Amino acid sequence: KRRAMDAAELRKLAEEREARHRAAGGAGPGAGTGARNAVSGGGGARTAAAAAKPRAVSARVPMLFRAHRSIRMAHSLGFFICIFALILLPFPWVTRTKILLGFMFLLGAWLARSGGAFVHGWLPALLVEGSAPSPADIEAHDKSLFTPEFTSVALNEEWEVLLENLAFGCTYGKRNCLTNQMYSGPLSLGKICSLVWGKLKEGVIRC
Repeated sequence: KRRAMDAAELRKLAEEREARHRAAGGAGPGAGTGARNAVSGGGGARTAAAAAKPRAVSARVPMLFRAHRSIRMAHSLGFFICIFALILLPFPWVTRTKILLGFMFLLGAWLARSGGAFVHGWLPALLVEGSAPSPADIEAHDKSLFTPEFTSVALNEEWEVLLENLAFGCTYGKRNCLTNQMYSGPLSLGKICSLVWGKLKEGVIRC
């Protein structure tokens, strides 16, 4: 019961953050909400087309931010692996081992596109939400950056999901001494690292 309350509180905090982002004119993770409401309102094909314009990527539903937690975690792991592979590119010994780089990119893409259930089975209990995603969930979710369509919108979406997953992990997926500060205002890598480092300097490992 306590776990369910924590999850509900975190969802509420995330929704408040998205609302602030939309009010500021951003196209963040909640940008697709207006499109869904306009379509469900029965405004016809013209209304649906107009509502879909804010999202530059073709209509892929549901949005990645609405996917199962384990699917989002798999996306973030895949995204991180691909970034790490790109960082290794300048090193001569890596370019001589093209098989390694190819494997890393393929692994990252597989995790993001199809690894939700696999990641769910390996996540610590504190970071697990609900039951494992079904094959239908995995097939239907927004593949975002990991499609032939490489767009800045998809890249930003992956980055936002990565930050949200990092914040979720640092707060252990529940309300604690970090949660209010972490989820007040927009998330950034600097903010997350600063808050965590501040607690570590105080000698707080788990709160």
